[in-house]
Amino acid sequence: MTKLFLKVSKNLILSSLILVSALSANAQMECRSTLGGHLTPFHKDVPLLWAVEGTMAPGYMGDFDADPAILSGGMVIGALDLTIYKKHNFYAEGGFKKWNNSALSQDIPSKSRPVGMRQAFYSFNTEKTQIKLGLHETKLGNFFLIDERVMGVSLDHEMGAFTLNARGGGVLQNFARMGQFCANKHLYNIIGNNYTESIGKEFGETNFAGFALNWNPAYKEEAEGDEFSEFSEFEEFSETEDKKNQIISNVAIIFYDEFGTIIPDNKLYVGSLVDFSLPLKFTFQAGGVYQNMLNNNAVVYTASLKRAVNWKKRGMTQLATSYIGKYNIDDNAIFQPLFSNLFVGEIMRLDAPDFPLWQVKVKHHFPGKVKFHVGLKAMGQIENNKTSEIDLELGMKLFKHAKITTIFSRVESKALQEDIYMGRIELRLAF
Repeated sequence: MTKLFLKVSKNLILSSLILVSALSANAQMECRSTLGGHLTPFHKDVPLLWAVEGTMAPGYMGDFDADPAILSGGMVIGALDLTIYKKHNFYAEGGFKKWNNSALSQDIPSKSRPVGMRQAFYSFNTEKTQIKLGLHETKLGNFFLIDERVMGVSLDHEMGAFTLNARGGGVLQNFARMGQFCANKHLYNIIGNNYTESIGKEFGETNFAGFALNWNPAYKEEAEGDEFSEFSEFEEFSETEDKKNQIISNVAIIFYDEFGTIIPDNKLYVGSLVDFSLPLKFTFQAGGVYQNMLNNNAVVYTASLKRAVNWKKRGMTQLATSYIGKYNIDDNAIFQPLFSNLFVGEIMRLDAPDFPLWQVKVKHHFPGKVKFHVGLKAMGQIENNKTSEIDLELGMKLFKHAKITTIFSRVESKALQEDIYMGRIELRLAF
């Protein structure tokens, strides 16, 4: 029966590849949580919002020559949101998570029952300035160096044509995005790595600080009276004459440092990204980052192309493709920012040490009350184990409070004796 399930899963993946390739499609597989969209006031006269989300996620994983591992998981998370005088906000989010993989060896934890906080912060918001202080999720501009849950401070400030993003703080194992409470990587764990071994257990052990400065070359034109400048690039008003003539949409530079008592060699990163607005509503981004580190100097360069199309009555499709390459200045250099968390792939979650990488992402949102979507991701390594993965995602929302997501994956790698197949269903209820 289980082997039959895997064979059916494989056929579903292949059939869906044909279906999705006929669509146009996706930039990014979004976070599957719906908690933020269900924040509800306790009372109309009280500025305190709340929401609760529960998740069940059974599944199977293995190759065709053996009985598959049984995957199971569940999580309950809740959130409280208090806003005072429109500028001051207090937000807290945490919960309980349980998961199990029947095939993991005794040397690797096979199940977890942690209770943890995901976020607990204060934020100050004005028209041009946003500050977060406490435990919160953060990135640093559009760069891939930070995508983490940090205990620290985040600042975003607009200064005319320039926007400053500054970040600083520490990351601990018990709340890191790679940790057991907040990620699924340990659930699959087909290689058997400890994904948080380099992250500190106490404050001061693993920290970061940095800033990104963004320049909008079109700012003068907008300031002179482009009343539609606040709309996104995919809105109908983005095709003004000024926008058509503005090829470069953003130029960013970054200065970023990782340090701590258990980081033996200080890591300094300097880089730049340039965003281009191309004909037919394509957007292109290119840039590079230099890693300065003892006997481990390297340059990582990236290029990505995106497109989104609104088909009106037929829904919306998106497409994205990207490549991240690496040039070693020192022999056998490893690009190793601790907090990049690219999580490329549902199972393998490829990250900075796996560069160079390629990705292709496709997604289509169908119109209708159930908000059905189908997405496809393919990605892989160019060197080393040459790991590649294909992920198919089907999802829909029901009755405003329920979301069902089905995920099928296939992994091929020199590090594995056989190709791995996975099928998993996530059911979310949020109130």
